[in-house]
Amino acid sequence: MKIRYTDRSMVMRFGAKPIEVGDEMGAKLMREKRAVPVSSFDTPPVDKDLRDEKGQERLKQPRKTTGLRPRVGWVQDTEKYGGAELSNLRVIRAGEELGYDFYTCTPRRFDKGKLITCDFLVVNNFFFFKPEQYHFILDLLFEHGKPYVKYEHDHREIIGDESRPKVARLLFGRSFLNVFISPFQADNHRRHLGDLIDPYYLLPPAVDTGRFRILRGIERDPKLMVNTSGRLFESKGYYRMLQFALSKPKFKFEIYSRNYRDIEGPFEQLKNVRVFPPVDNEYLPKVYNRAAYTIHLPQALEACGRTIAEGVLCGCKPILNDNVGIKSFKEFHLGDEKLFDYSKFKFYVEQGPYSFWKAVWKYFNGLDRRNEDGL
Repeated sequence: MKIRYTDRSMVMRFGAKPIEVGDEMGAKLMREKRAVPVSSFDTPPVDKDLRDEKGQERLKQPRKTTGLRPRVGWVQDTEKYGGAELSNLRVIRAGEELGYDFYTCTPRRFDKGKLITCDFLVVNNFFFFKPEQYHFILDLLFEHGKPYVKYEHDHREIIGDESRPKVARLLFGRSFLNVFISPFQADNHRRHLGDLIDPYYLLPPAVDTGRFRILRGIERDPKLMVNTSGRLFESKGYYRMLQFALSKPKFKFEIYSRNYRDIEGPFEQLKNVRVFPPVDNEYLPKVYNRAAYTIHLPQALEACGRTIAEGVLCGCKPILNDNVGIKSFKEFHLGDEKLFDYSKFKFYVEQGPYSFWKAVWKYFNGLDRRNEDGL
């Protein structure tokens, strides 16, 4: 029996060669939905909803390129509000203000018809969709040429156990615009993908400057440093944070982490450190406004470092290392008190999502992506 592996780990969707196995093994793999029979080695299976007459009719609808803003299919892994999802929410709100219409697609909210009728997609992190959902989106993009933007929040496509270089080359190479959230992140992707990342737009941290700002009436402790980096695992700088706190006994540290129960034991031995569970995003600006510094020292590459941007907008001085992408925005001058301009930084962050949509509109309306320089 000749079969083509599907790919539950979503790595081998493209480039996987058909193989021949015994009937028993082939039947087992198909029952487990890990393989499909193939009649052609060149044509991957295409979702039936893209083959029927209704689907074909929807796919042939003309783009709305004049006068009207298009309908956008916003593709993201989860509906939870981590840093990436909060950034997405800010960018979507800016798009809504500019007149875009959105369908947000997640593994739990997956509607093939709505995806087909979108004028283009914005593909964010794309790892947790079910195999049939994942393949449907790839067929829509690559078999039927649905225009799309690749908006990258991290380095998972190119670095680490989840990296999938074949799919990454397709996702970045065939989009009409790629979006990175720091020059550092863009440079790392160029080292792996070369010119396939062009053209690209650099989106400053997508943070709500109306919420994250300097608040009146809150006393700032000149000796207090706060870390709010989600889960303070080794990759997020657990050991570096521990060493830094040990080296600064005259300063006070507050750590807000989802894995606070796992780390409070070692840290409670330090008299100058207190560990807390994460606070609600509504309350977080008050945490920053009480502190003089926001600190983030990750071991792994951090595409941007949203927590640093939040803290700086709230008046904190940043303490960060070269693994934090926001440091690579040279115009921000983070860490240089003489050159840093709070108003300029706030303006960059505030206008970033709106400039993003202007770039998307420009490229969606037909510029030849292969002849354009990166933005």
